Amino acid sequence: MVAGNSQQILIDYSKRPDEQQNIGSNDVKFIIKRLKLKGWKITINKESLTEDLINKHRILILFMPQLKFADFEFQALKQYLESGDGKILVLLEEGGERKSSSNINYFIEEYGTSVNNDKVIRTSFYKYYNPKEVLIQDGIINRSLINHASQTNLIQSQNNNNGGGGGLSYLYPFGATLNVAKPSLPVLSTGKTSFPPCRPTCSFYEHETNNDGGRMIIFGSGHGFIDKYINKEQNVNLFDLFLDYLQDKQFKPNMIDALNPEINDYHVVPDLELLCNDPMLYLEESEELPIDYSTLFSRKIKKISNLSLAHINQTFNELQIEKRTLQVIKPHFETPLPGLQPAVYMPVFRAHTKPELELFDLDNEFASVQSKLAKLANKCNNNDIDYFICESGLIVGLDMANLKEKNICKHILYMVANSYYDYDDYYNDDDDNFFKD
Repeated sequence: MVAGNSQQILIDYSKRPDEQQNIGSNDVKFIIKRLKLKGWKITINKESLTEDLINKHRILILFMPQLKFADFEFQALKQYLESGDGKILVLLEEGGERKSSSNINYFIEEYGTSVNNDKVIRTSFYKYYNPKEVLIQDGIINRSLINHASQTNLIQSQNNNNGGGGGLSYLYPFGATLNVAKPSLPVLSTGKTSFPPCRPTCSFYEHETNNDGGRMIIFGSGHGFIDKYINKEQNVNLFDLFLDYLQDKQFKPNMIDALNPEINDYHVVPDLELLCNDPMLYLEESEELPIDYSTLFSRKIKKISNLSLAHINQTFNELQIEKRTLQVIKPHFETPLPGLQPAVYMPVFRAHTKPELELFDLDNEFASVQSKLAKLANKCNNNDIDYFICESGLIVGLDMANLKEKNICKHILYMVANSYYDYDDYYNDDDDNFFKD
């Protein structure tokens, strides 16, 4: 028998990694507050499970274990469930034992349930963007949950369709599927819009004894009861149903639904009967074979002979072609252009190139005419008269194509004198004298 206060709940975090224990306990603040308002006393355990510790509490919640249980812990859990009237709620998560490195299957397989190393996803989008946040609206496969929820006003009575599957929708985030066999009974499934379809997600177990036996619930998604998801859909009502089953001895699963649950096999096989009734022929009928089957073989197809070698050599001589050995011809494969693909990045259009300013002497380009002439004068000596005259013409902007050195000097002298005299009065291109005066 369970000792101590019958209104005590033990939430076990001992099988969570050290860095996740505080994070996990902070994720169920809403559940803890809700239980305290109903008169429950909550204890958070981060140490190993012992018989003395477990027997002091009415309900034990194993919160998504990720570490291995010791043998003495399994013995304590078994004694708590079978020898007394202990209640256990096992909350699991996606990936099963392969992802969590736990050995919880060693304990729950003894009672007919095991968790698979898979993930449940929704095949069609509705309300939630993450495919692993599965909204299940047709997952009730045992009508006792609907009947009890209607009697306790957890859901509206008109939602009860007495056929199972409707009336209670719940969010199943980051969960896995279960394998359920007797003595456990499946009560929830993934529904028809999830994958894998119609696979168990929750099982009920009641230990048969003369006195009040223990009960155990195994649910494949512990994330559904954390603060992030507990207020989504009807997850709160689902958690209350689990607590009612653990406490209320009158809450019994419907045995008709338990004998014929609407669940599919885990490994789906094709409909062999339908395939056999509609065979597909891949070979066409051939002609009748002759009596002498040797006539079907032809030895002339790959016959090699040197009878035509003399004619070939004579043809080479007549055409005056050099005889060479055969060379390997490199094959040329015409590959079509690849198909068009949508652009991931914005197109980069060709723009004007930047001016190559490093090819110019900017000080010389932007200098005044007087500065350029002074620099040219300092650069030249008496032997560079011709070069000095030509460069001076270029600096002052003369057209050097048709001008000689004498004309260059004439134009430059005119430009110097133009600041004092008028061009039309003092300059004539046909006169050799530069000034009239």
